[in-house]
Amino acid sequence: MKSNWIFSSPRGTGLRARLSSHLLKPGRPGTPALLIVFMAAVLFGCFFVLQSCSKKAAQCPLCERDVHQGMQVSITHNAIPMQTCCMACAVTYKLQEKNVEIKAATDFLANESIDPKPAFYVVGSDVSPCTQDAKVQKFVREPHSALHSCYDRCAPGILAFRSNNDARNFQQEHGGSIYRFDQLTGAISVKGRSHHD
Repeated sequence: MKSNWIFSSPRGTGLRARLSSHLLKPGRPGTPALLIVFMAAVLFGCFFVLQSCSKKAAQCPLCERDVHQGMQVSITHNAIPMQTCCMACAVTYKLQEKNVEIKAATDFLANESIDPKPAFYVVGSDVSPCTQDAKVQKFVREPHSALHSCYDRCAPGILAFRSNNDARNFQQEHGGSIYRFDQLTGAISVKGRSHHD
């Protein structure tokens, strides 16, 4: 049987024995304070590890891309709620599957949930967080190659706005076309369009 190197010395002379006799020696001044400081440092470290894990961006269950600020869309599929990365991803999914309902969009400028039906949408502008994400570009554009994306469920970029004025101002600066909710399916070109045609 292998022995652990820490406990391989004769009883009472190993590292564990020396630490416990030093730290927990009765009557030693500062021992409880030292133990409290050590425990606080450990808890503080655990807190930062957990915080860094919790700040990870949410991912779209359909395309596994990060959900960017101002882009989230709430949908249901067979009454099961989901959060998608963008309106293009949600509309593409609605065209491909039965029983998909788009319940809420996110105003791109205010980053607030809005009713998707009365909203205004800028389609095909020079701003498309899903397709312009650095992680996506890493796989689409490799050095010294002519790799072109033929199909992207998140293209074209579709940005939602609460008001027509906000959509028009954005369009003047970034291009694209303005659509209403019931026109969005015409803006999406879906390869293998639907499983239920």
